[in-house]
This record gives sequence, C-alpha cells and structure tokens, in this order.
Amino acid sequence: MFLAYIFAFLKNAIYGLSVFFTGSLSDSVDVLDILALRFLMSFGVLFILKQLKIIKVSVKIKELFLISDRRNSIKTLLLTALFEPVLYMLFETLGISMTTGVTAGVILSLMPIASCISESVILKEGTTLLQKLFLALGILGVVYIAINTDTSSGSDSLMGIIFIVLAVAVGSLFLVFSRKSSGHFNAFEVTYASCFVGMVVFNAVNVVRHLAAGDIASYFNPYFNVDNMIGFIFLAVISTIIATSMNNFALGKMQTSTMSAFSGVSTFVTVIVGVVFNNESIYYFHYIGFALILIRMFGVSYISIKREKNKDA
Repeated sequence: MFLAYIFAFLKNAIYGLSVFFTGSLSDSVDVLDILALRFLMSFGVLFILKQLKIIKVSVKIKELFLISDRRNSIKTLLLTALFEPVLYMLFETLGISMTTGVTAGVILSLMPIASCISESVILKEGTTLLQKLFLALGILGVVYIAINTDTSSGSDSLMGIIFIVLAVAVGSLFLVFSRKSSGHFNAFEVTYASCFVGMVVFNAVNVVRHLAAGDIASYFNPYFNVDNMIGFIFLAVISTIIATSMNNFALGKMQTSTMSAFSGVSTFVTVIVGVVFNNESIYYFHYIGFALILIRMFGVSYISIKREKNKDA
C-alpha cells in the first residue's frame, strides 16, 4: 500500500513536468503532431518491451475489436483508453497551448472534487465527511488563486480555460474506469491498451490532416529536431509509459478520490517550473492557495491510510 502512495506522488510530479514539455513543444509543433507522434513513440516502446518479455501484457490487440469471453472487462478497458489518452490528452494539450502554466496547473488541481463525484456515482465508493472537507479546502485554494489571477494580458484565453476544465472532467472519469480495469488487468496492460488507442486515433486524424495539406512527406520532421526529441522522449516514455503505469498501479490499491488528492503535487511542480523556466510570476495569493491544496493532499491521504489500517485490523 505504501508503494502505491509513493507512485501517486511520483506520477503527479512527472505530470506536472509534462505541462512544461507540452507547452515548449507547442511553440514549434502542431498540437495534433505532438499527440500523434507522442503516442506512436509510446506504443512503439511498449511493443518492443512486450516482445522482449520485459513487461507482461496478455491483452491482444484483436481483443479490443472482437467479442471475446472478456467482453465486459475489455469494454471497461476501452473506455479507460477513450478518456485517457484520447479525450484527456486532446483537451489538456489544447488547453495548455492557450493558457499559462500557472493557470493550467491551478485548474487541473480541481481533479479531486470531480473524481469524488465520479467514484460516488459510478463505483459507489464513498468518502468520509472529513475527507470531503479536506477536498473542499483544496478547491477553496484553487478558487482563491483563480480570482486573484490577472488574465487581462491575453496569455490566458477563454477557450484554453474551457479545454482545461474539460480535461479535468474526463480525467476524473479515466481515474474511475482505470480503477475498474485494475481488477482485470495489470498496470502495464492498461497502459498498453491506452497507448494503442491513442496511437491509432491521433495518427489517423493527423495523417488525414497532412494528406489534405499535401505535406505528408514532412510527417516525421518534428522527430529530427534535438529539442523536440527531448520533449517527445519525456512525454512518450517518462510521462505516458512510466507515470501512467504508476498511476494504474496506484489506482488498484486506493480510491480515486485519494489518488486525485495528490494532484496538488502536479500543481506545485507546474507552477515552479513555469516560474523558473518561463519567467512566469508567482504572488502571495499563490502561496496561500498552495498551502490549502497541500493540506488537502495530506488530509485526504492520512484519513485513507487510517481507514485501510482499521480495515486490516
């Protein structure tokens, strides 16, 4: 159980860094190119690892399309892949390209409350009143930062904010369905299926786009830039494969609301990186908001750990 909490922390730290790499790539690479080439690389790496038997994956690609004995579990797995990477990555990438790192990080920290609602409705898993109060405290921190943030400079667009909010909604659904899938598949199998679906969907759309523009010959050009390649390797291998597998493992051990409470780590990392590398400003109200978000994370986690210990006793 302790390993699950370590993975939850590391996963969110990596996701916080991915905002920086996605934003940097979007300065020179089209959003669809980023998504298509990212998941093409991710699935390629996973496929090689599978063939070398470094990771165990019993899910066969044809099972995702054919009716089998595992029909219901495969359906859950496909829904997991639909919510993330397809919808979540699309909304997140579009949102990040239209907002500052600070704004994106703050809105993404709304994930716990969305996850609490999703798990209650879909999984019928409840949270204690004290956990709800801690989650609400985190939301108060987010709102406090949001109402004090000046977006008049034009760095944040309304559509960008809407896309990030949509990312929060589908992200909470991903957490719920990933937890459901963990009962039938291991962490790498969920990641493998998600990367395959992401690769197929984003590359199908992107190939059509390039064919229509008449520049299909330049499809892989972003790979031939050293700076871009560093970003793609981080997003495809570290963020998509490693962090997502950590996420899927952790969700097999804890409730989605507890897992999502760690999103505060992503917020901290995103904002710090934005300040250090993008010269974004951080003000007193950020510190107040961050303190509330941090209290939320530790509060929800502590109660969850205590409940598990009482259960085992």
